[in-house]
Amino acid sequence: MMFTDTQLAQYEKHGAVTIDSPFTTDQLDRAEAAWDRLKQSGHEPYEDPDYIEVIQHPYFEEVAKKLLRANTVHLWWGLAPHERPPTNPPYASNRDQWANGCHIDIQATLEDFEATPRRMRAELWFWLNDVPAHRGAMRILPGSHRHIMEHWSRILQPDHKAQLPRVHGLRPAPVSKNTPAFPEYIPDMYNSTPWIQQDPSPAVAHRGQILILCSAGLHSAWMNEDDVPRKAMGTSWVATGVSCGLPKNQRDAVMDFFPRLRSKLRPDRTHIVPDTFDWLFESNYHPKWTETFLATY
Repeated sequence: MMFTDTQLAQYEKHGAVTIDSPFTTDQLDRAEAAWDRLKQSGHEPYEDPDYIEVIQHPYFEEVAKKLLRANTVHLWWGLAPHERPPTNPPYASNRDQWANGCHIDIQATLEDFEATPRRMRAELWFWLNDVPAHRGAMRILPGSHRHIMEHWSRILQPDHKAQLPRVHGLRPAPVSKNTPAFPEYIPDMYNSTPWIQQDPSPAVAHRGQILILCSAGLHSAWMNEDDVPRKAMGTSWVATGVSCGLPKNQRDAVMDFFPRLRSKLRPDRTHIVPDTFDWLFESNYHPKWTETFLATY
């Protein structure tokens, strides 16, 4: 299975694309069984060899290379099995779910996104069962990533731009004072419909497909109205030589997890997990960047 130029162009325009993977039914069955075991036991993912087989499969690395315009890449984050369990009714309206849940995870400028290699996180969500819209399919606002990154390009001070890309959760107004980023936010743009009133698209997929997401754009978790969980394994990647920011707790988790994961990989695959952390800097929600504050603050 190839990650095509057409699919890459869709990612760049919309901020998300779903692609096929080369995993066989037998491989998917083993991966899903590993997911089930890990969710039931609570054990660390690197302790399950079938989970390791997913992480170290060369296809993810090759997709990340093409996505990031890079000759070499490595893992930025290796996610534990991700679940969207069934939700008990009554269900919130689509409008309320979007208004309350839409956010970004990555802060980067448009120059970061268009650089070679791309200074962005390649996020690959690998689906272990079907993801119809009603099974908690993630909602994505196509194209919002470009407008938001262009905004950071315009307003951020040069010393702040130098600290990107970083994981830094932000959302449109209204922003609760209890959120870590307050009073930082994402303004509505171009006198268009406010972000929270727009209509996102469900990221539907079949088992074995991969969602490639740019979480510098607006997206949201969603209620699962089915009677089975949505099952995902995820990884994220970065081009070699690109520095990345994480809040302290996440950075500490990566620095603890990666050596353990690396020790479980086949010798020919250890290069996907760096053995140093000079590429990973600490980027917390303090100090605040005043140019990102609410206009009323």
